[in-house]
Amino acid sequence: MTIRRSFAVLARNISLLALLGCLAACQMPFGMGQRAPEPKPQPVAPAPAVGPCVVLALPSSGQYAAIAGKVRHGAQMAQHELASNGIKLRVETINTEAPDWLQRLDALPQSCAVVGGPLQARNYAQAREHGALEKRAFFTFVPSLEQGDEGARAWRFFPSPQDQIDTLIGFATTGLNIRTYGAFYPTDAYGVRMTGLMEQSLASQNMLLQKASYNPAEPASWSDAVAPLIRAQTPQGSKTPVPQTSFEALFLPDSWKSMEMLTTSLLYNGEDRLVLLGTTLWEQSLSGKTVTNADKYTLAVFPGAWNQPQAPRALQVPGTDFWNALGYDFVRFAASMGLDSRLTTPQITARAQRASKMIWGMAPISWDNAGVAHQKLFLFGVTANGMTPVDAEAFQQARARVLQQAALRMQGLPPVDATGAPLTAPAAGAEATPAMQAGQPQPSAPIMSNTPRPSYKLSLPAAR
Repeated sequence: MTIRRSFAVLARNISLLALLGCLAACQMPFGMGQRAPEPKPQPVAPAPAVGPCVVLALPSSGQYAAIAGKVRHGAQMAQHELASNGIKLRVETINTEAPDWLQRLDALPQSCAVVGGPLQARNYAQAREHGALEKRAFFTFVPSLEQGDEGARAWRFFPSPQDQIDTLIGFATTGLNIRTYGAFYPTDAYGVRMTGLMEQSLASQNMLLQKASYNPAEPASWSDAVAPLIRAQTPQGSKTPVPQTSFEALFLPDSWKSMEMLTTSLLYNGEDRLVLLGTTLWEQSLSGKTVTNADKYTLAVFPGAWNQPQAPRALQVPGTDFWNALGYDFVRFAASMGLDSRLTTPQITARAQRASKMIWGMAPISWDNAGVAHQKLFLFGVTANGMTPVDAEAFQQARARVLQQAALRMQGLPPVDATGAPLTAPAAGAEATPAMQAGQPQPSAPIMSNTPRPSYKLSLPAAR
């Protein structure tokens, strides 16, 4: 019975399998037992290319928090612009005011290989001591690094004092053919340092710098302090000092608030013909401001890293400034470098050189083979409405007019207008003008026997 029952169960199972096989065959095309073709996959839109990760090391609190906020905003503008072009960029922000900011930086993936910042020298010193410079490529937002560090351990992404000096000398020497320089500087650390850089740069081009210093706390003494540079002489019977200045451009490494007294000190010694060379300190006071007595600064120029009319369209929004451009440029620059790890120093410098070919928002930066940055700063002049980009040809014409009027004044001749015609002198007994009160000679005054040194190339009107 058991054997007969087992055969019955086996027979039923065989019949069931045959039935299932028949059903399966009936579901296949033509009953040939072939598998149905797989549906073709639908095309999928390609995902945006994923760019590298970059880091911003900036303070989120403290006195520089507002500036850092502008840098971050500029970085976000660049990030959105890249995303619209199919490049998804990761931007990590580290708060350098946090006590553990370096540990937080260490916790980021090594693919976050490029760091923009820090913004303060003390934070750079911390990163240097921590060994962070050897782990990632730092492009700092400080004007100078530790001696020997730039291009060796880190890179600069910010205008330096040397960039300012190079811009000023380039304009005066190349643009105006000036080879003689002076410096009148305050005895504070900034004035001494900037004057030293100016002297070294001129010496490298076989030019000398004549110097005089002043105590910034004693403005009343500045006229006497500058006198040895001017060496003015006052002819007998005249009240007008005739300067014997042996240079044509004067470096003034001080803030704008000192310029009124400094130019007054020069005028007291009879000098108003010099090309006045300022620093980026002036920009802070002149941007969007009104300047009184702007005529005193016809020959004054200073460098700056931000010129909005020349910036890309994204930075043409009202209220945008240098700090926005700094963040905007850094993110685009870092993305172009394409680093996903810290390469060797020469490799990073080579990547920076290639990436620097981009369109810049601020003044363009380039890197030499030693990894040292050089920023080609813009040059600005001073007008009643504040600061304005310098037009080299217009500046040369203005300088020629200033030199001509000075030559006439120093020889007792009346000033002339733009056509060379003498301006009308006040009638006898008329109220004295400010120029007369200042001791300037009138048309009837005798011609002075001593004239300024010929280095000024003074142009007198032709005899009629």
